[in-house]
Amino acid sequence: MWRLGGATSAAALALGMIGSYAARGQVAPLQIIGLAQGRGGDNAVNLHVNGPSDVLTAQLVFQPGAETGWHTHPGPTVVVVKNGALTEYHSNGCITVHAAGSVFFETKGEVHNAVNQTGEVVEVFATFLSPAGTQALMPASDPGGVCRPKQNDH
Repeated sequence: MWRLGGATSAAALALGMIGSYAARGQVAPLQIIGLAQGRGGDNAVNLHVNGPSDVLTAQLVFQPGAETGWHTHPGPTVVVVKNGALTEYHSNGCITVHAAGSVFFETKGEVHNAVNQTGEVVEVFATFLSPAGTQALMPASDPGGVCRPKQNDH
């Protein structure tokens, strides 16, 4: 309990310090500036990369009709849709539309294509975790998959 009380006191002190800096027009000792935020589904996420890795966080701006082209990633990728809606074509031919405020995860080697099918600019922030020295995005051929509805077990 003693540790919890100490941690609570430290947090209150830090908030007070940040508030006093803001009141005096100064920059707080720590600023967390969100660029995009979203909420993902209930899927389990594995962000594992073996060995040394490179991390790249990038803003991708899709003009209407723009697309990434079919590609893969050498490691996992986390994507937050800041505004608009991004349509993802999967290798199995199925399509997912990711709305603003959503998060989706791409696995290593997953072949897909992301397209802006809206009439507005779509912005996303992507964090790529890749083995050191590899490209974050690697071109791939259209796998030509045909989406098949899931069969219900009877």
